[in-house]
Amino acid sequence: MARILIVDDEESERLLMQVILARAGHETFFAEDGAGALKQLEEHGVDIVITDLHMPDGHGFELITVLREFEKPPGLIAVSATGPFQLHMAEALGAKHTLQKPLDPKLLLGAVNQVLTEIADR
Repeated sequence: MARILIVDDEESERLLMQVILARAGHETFFAEDGAGALKQLEEHGVDIVITDLHMPDGHGFELITVLREFEKPPGLIAVSATGPFQLHMAEALGAKHTLQKPLDPKLLLGAVNQVLTEIADR
């Protein structure tokens, strides 16, 4: 079981990911933007952050940049509906995995499992 922070300005997207992840036994936390994500990280600490790239109050790109500077950064998964170029940019900034919206539950769980393996190997 992992502690996972879901960062997305769309409630329906947050709830969809929460259901998928909870059914797989993961504990989830939510934030609507980068500032909220940093608060959640401070309060709860998490293993993985799944962040949308385009949000009105703080892009996921900025959040990825901040998180990669942590002494022990959480695993990062970026999600976006805007296309492959944005996802490649997220990878260049430090996201370990990227997923295109609409999310495929199997791909989401696969990415989470890969990140957990990578974290365990650190």
